[in-house]
Amino acid sequence: MKKNIFITATELVRSASILVLFLYLGKVIQYLSHLPIPGSIFGLLLLFSALSLRLIPLDYILPTGSFLLNYITLFFVPVGVGLLQYSQLLSTYWVTIVVSSVISTIATLISVGWLYQRLSK
Repeated sequence: MKKNIFITATELVRSASILVLFLYLGKVIQYLSHLPIPGSIFGLLLLFSALSLRLIPLDYILPTGSFLLNYITLFFVPVGVGLLQYSQLLSTYWVTIVVSSVISTIATLISVGWLYQRLSK
């Protein structure tokens, strides 16, 4: 039983370490490039590339990834609380926000669908 707990703990540490490594690699790229893109986005792109090229096995990421996905709703609580600070601004521009959200969602769905059809041929 202790060996199983030890294996699970080491897998979680390895998985979390890989995720944190890619986060900080992304932050370094953002710092060096001075682009207005968050470092976490660069880190996600690097992680996606490493997983797609099979430089890192998916099994190495799954323990922490599964854990984070189970509790993803908790990450939206600070965002929701932060929006309360801007309730006056949101009530003034709610139509613009809703229309732009709907249009951008439709544009994303259409472009992803079109790209998938082009690449699947």
